Amino acid sequence: MSTYELLDDLYSYNDWANQKVLALCEGVRDSQLDQNREIGFGSLRAVLFHILTAEQVWMERWTGVPWRPFPTDPEGTTLEEIREGLDAVAAQRRSLIELHRADRWREQVSYQDSKKTEYTHALFPLLLHVANHGVHHRAQALHFLKRFERTLPGGIDYLFFRLAVSTLEQAPETVAKFREFGMEVAVSECPDPSFDTETLQTFYAYGDWATDHVLTMCDSVDVAGLDRDFEMGPGSIRKTLLHLLNADQWWLNNWTTGPGPFPESPEDTPLQVIQEQISELRAKRDAYLQTLNEETSSRVIEIRPVGSPTFCYAGESALHLALHATHHRAQLINMVKQAGGSVRNIDLLYYL
Repeated sequence: MSTYELLDDLYSYNDWANQKVLALCEGVRDSQLDQNREIGFGSLRAVLFHILTAEQVWMERWTGVPWRPFPTDPEGTTLEEIREGLDAVAAQRRSLIELHRADRWREQVSYQDSKKTEYTHALFPLLLHVANHGVHHRAQALHFLKRFERTLPGGIDYLFFRLAVSTLEQAPETVAKFREFGMEVAVSECPDPSFDTETLQTFYAYGDWATDHVLTMCDSVDVAGLDRDFEMGPGSIRKTLLHLLNADQWWLNNWTTGPGPFPESPEDTPLQVIQEQISELRAKRDAYLQTLNEETSSRVIEIRPVGSPTFCYAGESALHLALHATHHRAQLINMVKQAGGSVRNIDLLYYL
């Protein structure tokens, strides 16, 4: 049996999160699916359709299927068709990943984008791009669902997937608190992935690049726009940036000094100060990440998000933090756009 790797786990998480979002959509009326809002592709149906078609088109690019226009019209596509399509492409992708496992997904893939521009990349970073792409657009889908009073306890962060399939024993009071909140703890079996330095380094290098671009976008928004309540994520642009900053600090504290409360930066912290503090934290975070290897990534970290001790592995918590930033950057881009600021595409593909 082949080793269960971080790439395998990323797609197990991707499929789990897609199904969580679709389950939350059950009973949503067609009028709600098509209700227009200034986020993502304009409607919930359109966002879900894009998640599906992106996974399908990339599978076609990876397997040499002739070019076709990128589908953009979701009209008439049902939730069941989206679910079945995602299940089918997930099975195809699992076969592709297994087929190229021996060469570590180094095969060069030549493809044409939606404008027929030709590119060549190794398969590995393209697989990472599609996994990260799903995180971005599920954040948009959850915003639509929140407007329909449909929410997932805790959300669908990577760490909540790992909690649902955890091989770590949690204290009974911790399990009770999570389940009372509606979250899953050790409800299905999934092995712990072997540590992968390259995957983690790629995500953090990309994440820093993307965050720098988002900070530049935020500079194009006036002060009123920074503090406008968009009813999205933490609420405002400034609060979301502070949440990213505080999350970085919290995890660094958990990794290096032990469990503690989530930091609370002043809500009026100037944007320039936020930028400076993010930069300072990066150096400390990177110093810690340099210590992670096959052995140290399996170190058990104690955190206290619900008061009582909760345990996770150092490696999985590091990947969680990188994906957590992708989720909130998706919110920030939409906030900046609605505030009249300048935005650009920050998909991992553009980092390549």
